[in-house]
This record gives sequence, C-alpha cells and structure tokens, in this order.
Amino acid sequence: MRSRLSAFVLALGLLLTLVPDADAQRTTRYGVGLQVLGTTVDNNLGPGFRFRASAPLNQDISLGFGTAFTGYIFEGRDDASYAFDPQASLIVTLPGTGQESPYILGGPGVYLPFGNTDATSGPTFHLGVGKVWLLNESSFYAEVNPALYVGQESTRLLFPLRVGVIF
Repeated sequence: MRSRLSAFVLALGLLLTLVPDADAQRTTRYGVGLQVLGTTVDNNLGPGFRFRASAPLNQDISLGFGTAFTGYIFEGRDDASYAFDPQASLIVTLPGTGQESPYILGGPGVYLPFGNTDATSGPTFHLGVGKVWLLNESSFYAEVNPALYVGQESTRLLFPLRVGVIF
C-alpha cells in the first residue's frame, strides 16, 4: 500500500510541475486551511490542517493535489487517532462576480488512518463544491468536499468542511 501511495504522490507532484505556464497570471497556487472532518469509517470527528497546490490548465480548469492531517482528539490523547487524506482534484471554476467565484472539484484520493483505530487505509473518490473570494493579493476559500471511502467490506463517507487562504 505504501508503494502505491508513494507512486501516487510522486506522479501527481510531477504532473503539477509539468503543467505549462502560458503567462505570469497562470502559475501554480498554494493554499493552506483548516478543516473539520467527520467520518463514518470509524464514526469520528476531528479538526485538521489542509494543504493544496493547484496548477491551471486554462482559465476555467485547474489540476490540484492536496493533503490534510486530521486528529480525532476529542476523546483525549490516549484514545486519539489520526489520518492523512491526500487527494488529486480536477477543479472547475464556474462564472461568478469579479470578486467571488464558485467552483466544483472532484477526483481520487486515499484515506490513511493511524493511531488508536481499527480502520484500514483505502481509496477514496471525492466530489465537492466551494467558493473563493478575491482579497488583495490572495484569496479566501470555503468548501465542502465529501468523499466515498471504499473499504474492504463496505463503503463509508468522509465529510470535510474547509476554510483557508490561497496564495
């Protein structure tokens, strides 16, 4: 599983570096944010940090790669569990006003739980919506991006709510 994850991360990283930049306005952008992730994988809820890099393919479509670290800490340190959930995303920006734009994103990912949990790693498929507001030199975003976790015996739901800043 780790070799497949490593290959997945490496391939997506290479894709982001190979996307051509047509002009200075279309460069790779980076985002950081906070999330709250609810999951039916092990019936838990926890806060986390989210990181994403995206590269535009044209003015409407971007290719993104992001990952989050979530800590299910509300039952205390001794019973805490954690998760990484890297995702690749195709991001389609919809028409909006000059200062804000809605978007749709979707793609594959992996859910990697560890710590005090019986949950196992598995592939995910996400489809979500968000909105971005233009600030002076950066942007603020808010999104909801549910994912289906395909486990060995059942399919479960991951439900993140995210806010953050894009540089």
